[in-house]
Amino acid sequence: MPEFETTSGKLRLFMEKIDIHESEVEALEPYRPVFIARKDEFAEHFHDVFYKMADTRAILEGEREPGLMKRVWANWFGSFFRAGLNDDFLSYLWRIGTRHVEVNLDQRFSNLGFAVIRQFCHKVALAEIPHEHRDSIIVTIDKLIDLCLLVETDAYIENSLSCDIEVMREVADRVRNPATIIGANIKRLQKKADADTKEYKVYEMLMSENQRLEGMVHDIKVYMDVFEGEPEFKEVELEGLIASVLRDVQGESRFSALRVDVELDQTARYVKGDRKWLEILFCYVIENGMEAGCRAGESCIRITSRLETALPFNVCVEIFSAGNPPEGDIEKLFSPFFSTKPGGTGFGLPIARLVARKHHGVLSIQSAEGGGTIVAVSLPAA
Repeated sequence: MPEFETTSGKLRLFMEKIDIHESEVEALEPYRPVFIARKDEFAEHFHDVFYKMADTRAILEGEREPGLMKRVWANWFGSFFRAGLNDDFLSYLWRIGTRHVEVNLDQRFSNLGFAVIRQFCHKVALAEIPHEHRDSIIVTIDKLIDLCLLVETDAYIENSLSCDIEVMREVADRVRNPATIIGANIKRLQKKADADTKEYKVYEMLMSENQRLEGMVHDIKVYMDVFEGEPEFKEVELEGLIASVLRDVQGESRFSALRVDVELDQTARYVKGDRKWLEILFCYVIENGMEAGCRAGESCIRITSRLETALPFNVCVEIFSAGNPPEGDIEKLFSPFFSTKPGGTGFGLPIARLVARKHHGVLSIQSAEGGGTIVAVSLPAA
C-alpha cells in the first residue's frame, strides 16, 4: 500500500486546502491541557456512541483485549491536542486511514467519528474556554479536525483504490505489447495483398480494430496518471495554451484541413492551473469536436472565453462544434468505454472532465441553439 509522503510540500498542500496557519495553532497552546485532561472522558463518550450502533457494536464486542479501543481513542485525543502541525502527526493520521482499509471499516463510520469528536470539543470549549477566546479557539479546533479528516480520507481513498489502479495498469501493460506485435504483423501481411482483394479489406478492418485497442491502452494510462496525480497550479495564458493544442491536433493529417476560429475575451485570458494537464483537457475536447461531423474548409470549431458573473467568477471556455450530441442521456458520454464514434476509445471526455475536476472546475456538454454542441469548461481565474 502507498505510504504517506512526509514532505513539507505535502503538508503545505493540506494546510492550504484547510486554510490553517501556525499562528492559529499557537493561540491554542494555553488551552491544550484543558482538552488533554478530558481524554478518558472523550474515550468513554466515543465508545458509548458507537456501541449503540449494531454494525460497530459487533467490532467492539470482538476486541482481543477488553478496553483496548477506549485506550486507543484516549491516546488519539491526547495526541491530537499535544501534537503540532508536523509530518509525524500527519503520518500518524495517514496510518490510521490505512488501517481502516485493512480492517474493512466503512468510511462513513470514520466521518461520523469526526463529527462526534467535533461535538465533544465544542462542548469542552463552551464549558472551559473564556468567552473572549472561545470563538477563535473553536474555529481553530474545527480546522484541525478538518485537516485530520482530509488526511485520513486521502489515505483511505489511495489505499482502497490502489489495488484497482494497479490491476488496470497491469492490464494495459499486458495488452500493449501483444497489440503492437499484432499490428506489425497485420501491416506486413497487408502489404503482400492487392488493394482490391477481399484479404486486403479484412486486414484493413483488423488494423483499424488494433489501432483502436492501442488507443484505448494509451488513454487508460493517461486516465490513471491524471487520477493519481495532483496539478501544479500556476498562471496559464489561454491564448498560448490553445494555440499550442491546435498546432498538435491540426498536425494530424485527418484534422489539417479543418478550420478553427478562436475569439478569446480580453477579460478572460488567464486561468490558474497546470498547463500540461490543461493541454490534455483541451486536446481531447477539440479532437472530439473535430471528429463529430466536421468537413474540410468549414469553420466547424469555434473557441470563445468569458468571465463568469457569479461566484467564484471562473473563466469559462466554450468549444462549439458542428456535430450534434447524441440523443438521450448526455452524461453517458462521460462513462469510460462509451463512445458514439467508430474507433473511439470512450476515454477522451472522461479524462477531460477528470482534469477539470482536479482543477476545481466543471466540464459540461449541451446542445447549441440552432444546432451543434457546446462543451463548456469552467476553470479558476488567475
